[in-house]
Amino acid sequence: MKIGTERSALLFVTALVSSSAFGQAPTPSASYLDQARGTAIEQLVDLAFRQNSDLLATRQRLTEAQGLLRQSAFRTNPAIDMSYGDGAPVGSGPNLREVSIGYSHIFELGGKRQRRVEVSEWGVKLAELEIADRERQIRSDVKSKYAEALAAIRNLQFTEELLGLNSETLRVTQARVRQGEAPAVDQGLLQVDVGRLQSDRALVENQVLRNVLAIKPLVGISLDQTLQLRGDLVSWQTGITLAEALARASQARPDLAATRIEQSLRDSEVRAFKAEAVPNLVGSVRFTRTNDLFDQFGTNRAGAVVPIRDLDKMLTAGVSIVLPFRNRNQGNIQAAEARTTSAKLRSQYLEQVVAQEVTSAYRRFEAAKQARSIFEGTVLNQSQDNVRIIRAAYTAGELRLFDVLNEQRRLVDTQRAYTDVLREYYLSVVELERAIGVELP
Repeated sequence: MKIGTERSALLFVTALVSSSAFGQAPTPSASYLDQARGTAIEQLVDLAFRQNSDLLATRQRLTEAQGLLRQSAFRTNPAIDMSYGDGAPVGSGPNLREVSIGYSHIFELGGKRQRRVEVSEWGVKLAELEIADRERQIRSDVKSKYAEALAAIRNLQFTEELLGLNSETLRVTQARVRQGEAPAVDQGLLQVDVGRLQSDRALVENQVLRNVLAIKPLVGISLDQTLQLRGDLVSWQTGITLAEALARASQARPDLAATRIEQSLRDSEVRAFKAEAVPNLVGSVRFTRTNDLFDQFGTNRAGAVVPIRDLDKMLTAGVSIVLPFRNRNQGNIQAAEARTTSAKLRSQYLEQVVAQEVTSAYRRFEAAKQARSIFEGTVLNQSQDNVRIIRAAYTAGELRLFDVLNEQRRLVDTQRAYTDVLREYYLSVVELERAIGVELP
């Protein structure tokens, strides 16, 4: 074993082990993540709530429901009609004329207006819960994409640091090979390792770009707009029991609350259709003026000769009501009752689904928490100790540079596995939040 080779390897391994890439989460490249000016997850969620087109479209559902509520409170409009009659076309006299003006008003019976308002009020509450549920889903989607992007950035930064380290070691080794202080095989081994890292870097960077790109439509920014992130996968840790998660989900899940509101809505629809079965009362008033001019003549009060005229005026009042002998709204009532039963069954089913989702998400969270604890407790430290042992053996002339590089690759794999564990832990918390329906601290 040549002294020059030992020194170059010692320099390489010492820099590798002391690098921050193996002691804590690396600092990602500034082009993708900036801890000072980047966008944090809270800001991303806020942007999504303000700019996501799908969410904005869902919020129009509330405006629609409020409009229906406003309309339901209006009373029916009265009606006025006018008619003109002429006897000449039917031979009743060329001078027979009749003018009629009528006014009618519908009096709703059975509490129809109150029932309509009640249905619309439940509709507004249902629309609010639909919006809250869509916000729950979008929050989860944004956080999931954020975790995917941070994991890819972490792998990219680690690959870049390792590539820079190996490239510098390769330059040192090339110089020593030219001076005859190191064997040519060491240069070949490092060249292969550098080429492999360059290939890995290209693939990982493409993954970063795709993950960052996936965030942009969710937060409502254009695809060509620059987006730098802020935060990490390490700092977010939370604690909650399964019983607490199930209890909070039962109270907080908007979609579950929506099914309960839907039951009330369907019940109110049944009452509204039953009220529609009660016939309305229509009151009317009509004024009629009939004027008929005869061919005969007579005298007026002043004694003058004038044509004989028949002028009649009549005021008529009346009421009408539909006789509910056949149509008593039976079909609509039956359909509304069926929808009520359907809403109750959907609520029962969703309660089971929510419990299953919370339990499944909590099991995933527990597994990810345990895996993270194992990595941070033993795996990372042991992997670094292995590199130190291999380095010492290599320095003593008992191992080759090939053995050092192999152990380095194992350490690289361990770091990437740790990134996967951090990513899985973050995603498990996101899934648990989605299942519960509220954000966890």
